[in-house]
Amino acid sequence: MEKIVKLSKTIRNNWKKSTVGACALVYGASVAKEKYEINILMRAACKEAAQYGDSLIPMERNPTVVTVILNPVANKRAAKKDFEAYCEPLLHLAGLQVDIVQTASEGNAKEIVETLKGTEAIIVAGGDGTLSETVTGLLRRNDDANRFPLGVLPLGQTNTLGNTLFPGGDGVERVKQLIEASMAIIKGDTEWKDALKIEQISEAQEETPRPIFAMCSIQWGAFRDTMARKDKYWFTGGLREYATYIFNGYKNSITWDCNGTIKYTPPCAGCSNCLQKRQEVKRTWSFFMPSTQAAVVDQTLTVNPECSKTEELCFKTSEFRIETSTKKQEVPSLNIVLGKNGYSYTQFISDGWNRLKNNAMPEFTIPARTVEILPEDPGREVTIEIDKEEFELKPVKITVLPKVVKFFCKPSLNNT
Repeated sequence: MEKIVKLSKTIRNNWKKSTVGACALVYGASVAKEKYEINILMRAACKEAAQYGDSLIPMERNPTVVTVILNPVANKRAAKKDFEAYCEPLLHLAGLQVDIVQTASEGNAKEIVETLKGTEAIIVAGGDGTLSETVTGLLRRNDDANRFPLGVLPLGQTNTLGNTLFPGGDGVERVKQLIEASMAIIKGDTEWKDALKIEQISEAQEETPRPIFAMCSIQWGAFRDTMARKDKYWFTGGLREYATYIFNGYKNSITWDCNGTIKYTPPCAGCSNCLQKRQEVKRTWSFFMPSTQAAVVDQTLTVNPECSKTEELCFKTSEFRIETSTKKQEVPSLNIVLGKNGYSYTQFISDGWNRLKNNAMPEFTIPARTVEILPEDPGREVTIEIDKEEFELKPVKITVLPKVVKFFCKPSLNNT
């Protein structure tokens, strides 16, 4: 009997070793295949970028200068490595003069862009936070003649706009995404995007802070607070986001009550009330043929009596969001999203998991041009999120700015 037990243990141990060895071989083969595919992609992209540099830039002109705002700590410090591996070589091969400026702290991108000179385009190498800071610095400038086109290299942990312009994934798909984003800058196709202007509402005697700008969303409430803690549960691996809902669905430190009043105006296609006439600036890459542009109707002469009509609504919810519209439409607008008021523990987990699987968030939505958020005093410090950057909750006014930032994009998305 003892011999049988020993034999059984020996067989089991040998089986474990062989299984582990087989798994290691499969994993090694998968990694080798991925590296091979990435090398093929980069070789083709480098060849294409070099052709642009050789054939489209005249010898008698200076190289086009582009400034890269690189966040070296984005995506857990992987952003710099990925930029140097997959993006920077293509920009150099295309004949661009690449000036790289690394951000040193939070808010540094705003300062860099506000004082930036001597460049023909800005490239954001980071995530949503770096992009938001760059857009804020750009739109705070008083010189309309220097509204540089922006390139987005989605190198951050969250890349909302970057993933919209250049859909990606993991592994090989992520490298494809970075190549597409880099080649869009090289090819020079552009598209205008709406932005959000956020102004703090202060008392008359207080000095009003300068506005900040965002490209995607403002979030406040239980779901935002929960997902902001997901990195704490790194030990759950690929189930980290699902585990976050399980561990936080009962905590009082989550903002379950978003209470206050909103005052909003309806969307408007543009009129004398909401538009200011500004100098039209044409900016194209100098080594491309000048683009023709259709005549534009001066909407500052249009009168729309509904534009300044204000509606007021009291709200109480577990989630409050304001988002730029992702759909192409004639009338620019932002969406006020009011979630459900009150969740049980199981309902919260179920709803959260459903969002992770299907990205489905069925809530009450109000389209608007401007909105004032007047929150009730929560009795404690509450955090909201503006394009993944955290701010203290205060009364603010949000205005949609139609087609105010020009981004490099795929040719199929070109609206210029």
